[in-house]
Amino acid sequence: MTYLSLFWAFFKIGLFSFGGGYAILAMIQQEAVVRYGWLSQGEFADVVAISQMTPGPIAINAATFIGYRQGGIPGSLLCTFGVILPSLVLMLAITLTYLKLRRQPWFKNIFQKLRWLTLGLIGAAMVIIAQGAFTDWFSVLVFALSLAVYWRFRPNPIYLMLGAAVFGIAFG
Repeated sequence: MTYLSLFWAFFKIGLFSFGGGYAILAMIQQEAVVRYGWLSQGEFADVVAISQMTPGPIAINAATFIGYRQGGIPGSLLCTFGVILPSLVLMLAITLTYLKLRRQPWFKNIFQKLRWLTLGLIGAAMVIIAQGAFTDWFSVLVFALSLAVYWRFRPNPIYLMLGAAVFGIAFG
């Protein structure tokens, strides 16, 4: 039953989410933390951080990690396949019909509406991540300083993360 739950949860996430990894985070949090209790809110924040730092799409990395944690290698494969299968099928269908419908006004309108949905999902993901990441005033300070440094100097994000880590270890 666990394997079926893992596949079904991530299949639904893949099926009903649009806009990429950050937009999907709100749905992953709902399924993995709230509905099934596979992770705590803090563990989910860790999964997000690890998924951002590892190569590949954030949603697939998160699905693979959560699947492995709950069901080993078969669980990671099922979650990964579950999250990509709807996109694969939908993109194949869209690609096959796009050339026929690309000049239709109603078809263009659908894609314009999906942009607003994506914006809302990214905003929800921001709120969820902030709840788990900002646990005290020091974490808010490190974030604010990192944002100011990035805004002013535009350093490589890797150097910014390393600098924040060193600052956190030294003063936190």
